Amino acid sequence: MTTNQRREKIRTVMREFKAGTLKSSGGELVKDPRQAMAIALSEAGIKKEGKSDEYWASYIDEKMGPGEARCRGYLKKLKEEKK
Repeated sequence: MTTNQRREKIRTVMREFKAGTLKSSGGELVKDPRQAMAIALSEAGIKKEGKSDEYWASYIDEKMGPGEARCRGYLKKLKEEKK
């Protein structure tokens, strides 16, 4: 899979998540942004081993391009909710 194909796959999955139509393999709607990132990386053929969620959030942000939903914002919101 080329870089452009990976970028498009990540964009597609994250758009589905933002629209509320992304489903897990079990058929349930995905509500956790970290799960959405994991699905996007998996479908793009990228392994997550040894990297932090913040690293992957910035990676996905970079691949999605300007004007798209930002994963780092989702992660920041999650951290604030846990406090």
